[in-house]
Amino acid sequence: MQMQPALSISSSRNFAPAVPQTISGDEAVDAPAGLAALGAVLSLNRGAAVYREGDPALHWYRVVSGTGCTSKLLPDGRRQIGTFLHAGNFFGFDAFDEHGFAAEALTDMVVIRYPRKRTDALALTDGAVNRCIREIACRSLTAAYERLLTVGRKTATERVVTFLLELARGAPDGRTVSLPMSRSDIGDYLGLTLESVSRILSALKHDGLIEMAGAHRLVLLDRIALEQITAGDEPAVRLARA
Repeated sequence: MQMQPALSISSSRNFAPAVPQTISGDEAVDAPAGLAALGAVLSLNRGAAVYREGDPALHWYRVVSGTGCTSKLLPDGRRQIGTFLHAGNFFGFDAFDEHGFAAEALTDMVVIRYPRKRTDALALTDGAVNRCIREIACRSLTAAYERLLTVGRKTATERVVTFLLELARGAPDGRTVSLPMSRSDIGDYLGLTLESVSRILSALKHDGLIEMAGAHRLVLLDRIALEQITAGDEPAVRLARA
C-alpha cells in the first residue's frame, strides 16, 4: 500500500486525551502527563500507512480518533489483521528493531506519535511512564491470549458474536455497535471468509439477535442469547457454521 501524506503534524502539548473505545485490552490505560511533551499529532487519510511491516520501530502511537488496524501479509497474499485500533488504543510496541506488522488507517485517523528511544529513557526516571508501558504490555498480552482462544477453538459463529460483544463493550449504551471496518476486514481479523461473515450476520439478523442500523452500524437485540452463543450454546437452527 502506498504511503499517503499526512495532513498535519504538530506538537501534542496540552492535547486533550481521547475518550477510550477499544477492544484491544488497553482501554483502562491513561497516558501519563510526562509523555505530552514527547508527542506529535499526526493526521492520516483513510488508507494511509502509519508504518509498514519491516519498517524501523522508531516510534509508538496512541489513537486519538478514527479506526485503523495492524496487519500482516502471508506469502500467498492472504492478510491477517492483528488488531483493530480505536480511540484510546496504544500500538506500535515491538520487541525488536523492526515492526512485525503493518499499521494502516481504515478511516481518516488522528494519532499521537511518540519517539521510542526518548520514551524508553523517560521510563527509566518517570515511574508513571514506566507503569503505563508495563500495563500496556500486560493488557496486550492478555488480549492476545483471548484472541488465540477465539480464533483457535471457537466456531465461525462464536467468533463473529464474540467480536460484536467486544465492540459493544465500548458503546455508550452497550448494544449499538459501530462497524467502520468492512466485512472483509472482519473476516481477515477472525480467520473467516467474507462470505462466512456475511452469512453469519444475516443468520443472526434472521433469528432476531441483531438489527442492522445502517451500512456501518448494528444493534444487539438479545445480549443474553448472544453471550450464550459465545459459551458454546449455539441455537441449533439457522446460524451459519463455516
